[in-house]
Amino acid sequence: MGYARDDKDSYSGHRHVPKLILAGRLTGTFDGRPVVITADEAGVMVDVATLYSGWRLRKYSKAVLPVLKGLNALHIPLTIRVAGVSVPLLPKSGLLVRLFAPSIANG
Repeated sequence: MGYARDDKDSYSGHRHVPKLILAGRLTGTFDGRPVVITADEAGVMVDVATLYSGWRLRKYSKAVLPVLKGLNALHIPLTIRVAGVSVPLLPKSGLLVRLFAPSIANG
């Protein structure tokens, strides 16, 4: 993740605390299929290419609950895109997440 800072910002407190922007892109594989995690000013998006990969992610839902709670505490929106369909996870889980992964929705 990187940061961006504007030294000529008109905000009076800009010299005291650096302004951080979540930004970056990670590319990897999960279960032999590509996964892309993108972060920008709109939040974090996890993009998996196939419905099968999205379904297999459910198996790890309990393991990522601490990360999800941390993102939620920092008010960072999280969206998962499976085969081109985007479903919000944070701050409020979408209907598909509540149906298929209730441990994440209730976490």
